[in-house]
Amino acid sequence: MSSEMKSFEKTLEEIKKIVDTLEEGNLPLDASIAKFELGAKLIKQCYADLESVKKKISLIVEKNDGSLELQDFDGEER
Repeated sequence: MSSEMKSFEKTLEEIKKIVDTLEEGNLPLDASIAKFELGAKLIKQCYADLESVKKKISLIVEKNDGSLELQDFDGEER
């Protein structure tokens, strides 16, 4: 697994911990707001990471004649 994916997975785990902590409802309001802000920042980072990965992904598609062609993630041929 690439370090980019490990970082992404680690960030998702951190978001989950923040959500769990907020759902417990034991934090003072100021601490809850700080956790919420951090969670929102991490979610934004995850979306940016996903968009970056999406741009890198190419699919190899086998054509009817057995040859292979490279396609961008959105299905456009290259």
